[in-house]
Amino acid sequence: MLAQRSRYALRSLLYLVEEGGGAPVQLARIAETQNIPPKYLELIMLDLKKAGLVRSLRGPRGGYQLTLGPSEISFGEIVRALEGPIALVSCASVNFYTPCGDCHDEASCAIRRAFTIVRDRTTEILDSISLAEGAEWEGRLTEPECGNNAAK
Repeated sequence: MLAQRSRYALRSLLYLVEEGGGAPVQLARIAETQNIPPKYLELIMLDLKKAGLVRSLRGPRGGYQLTLGPSEISFGEIVRALEGPIALVSCASVNFYTPCGDCHDEASCAIRRAFTIVRDRTTEILDSISLAEGAEWEGRLTEPECGNNAAK
C-alpha cells in the first residue's frame, strides 16, 4: 500500500504543476491547500529536493518549484524517491535485492517470479504516468506547457 508520505508528495507536486505554473510556491501555501501538516511537508520536500525533483528558492518570492517540466517527472520517480524500491518482496527488487532466507530454490520460486512480474508491471505503469498527465486528469491544469502528455 502506498504510504501517506508518498500520497502527500504526489499531491504537493501536482499542486505545483496545477497552481504554480512554473513559479515557486511557498510551503505554507502547499500545506494549507493540500491539507498537509507543514512540518511533515518540510521533510517530504527535503527528500524530493535531495532526489532532484524540486528546488527551493529563498526570499519573498521564494518557495518550491519543479526542477524539470511536469511531463518529464513520473509518478514512479516520485514513489521511488520517497519509498525506495517498488518491489513487494526483497528478492524481487532490482536495486535493493536481498535473499528471502526461507526460499529453497530462488530460480524456481513461484513467489519470487510472481512478485517480479508485479514489480515490472507496476514500475512500467508508474513510470508511464507523468505529473502533467496527472494534472490533466484532475482537470485543474492552468499551464498549456503541462498538457503535452495526452490522457490515456
